[in-house]
Amino acid sequence: MTETIRLTHDGPIATITLDRPPVNALGAAELDRLIALVGEVDADPDIRAVVLTGAGRCFSAGLDLGQELDAIEADRPGPSSRGVALYQALTGRRTPWIAAINGPALGAGLGIAICADVILASESATIGLPEIDVGMLGGARHAMRLLGHSTVARLLLTGRPMPAAELARRGVIEPVLAPEALLPAASTLAAEIAAKDPVAVTHALACLAEVEDLPLVEGYAAEMRHVAELARTEAAQAAMRRFLKREA
Repeated sequence: MTETIRLTHDGPIATITLDRPPVNALGAAELDRLIALVGEVDADPDIRAVVLTGAGRCFSAGLDLGQELDAIEADRPGPSSRGVALYQALTGRRTPWIAAINGPALGAGLGIAICADVILASESATIGLPEIDVGMLGGARHAMRLLGHSTVARLLLTGRPMPAAELARRGVIEPVLAPEALLPAASTLAAEIAAKDPVAVTHALACLAEVEDLPLVEGYAAEMRHVAELARTEAAQAAMRRFLKREA
């Protein structure tokens, strides 16, 4: 049976590829596999960074609508419930993820990309929330991590996609890249992150997740807690000593 979610390794970098032609739709099996991979990657100390991308010309067109409709008609949980579980798993992970959006990232596909720590995109990539045209809704909360209310409302109410280049122009993702440069750039960035102290990286991710929705004063206090915990580690103190020695 062909794998629809592929995991490959290159040293400390893992690449997860959504590979379910023609549009890499996410059914229950794909979502369960992604949930499992979040835990698998976090449990492997040799993996220091993850690149998430899509095969072919699409990142992911979102949930498998056929499976979702079957579940609704049978009055049982469908792929959308597994999507929520995946978002929760991605929010609590310890390993940095880089989304390399190679084409359309729609609905749940966009939600997964937004869960990444850094988003790279090709010049041909688009994002969208087309659920309104197929009797569904979703993705607004995730989209608001990147975009303001008016833009998210337009995406949600019209279903029209937005070019990734527009996101880059607004400074909410990294500058767009030529399609052939996307994965090399993602791998280079992943390697740079993987070379950092893993304890520091873990604290940085936890800090970002904790402070995102906090008021300024509370967020700064939370950040200082992470600073204090990190500073007590041997690796952090060794890094400080190396820096001071270079500056002397």
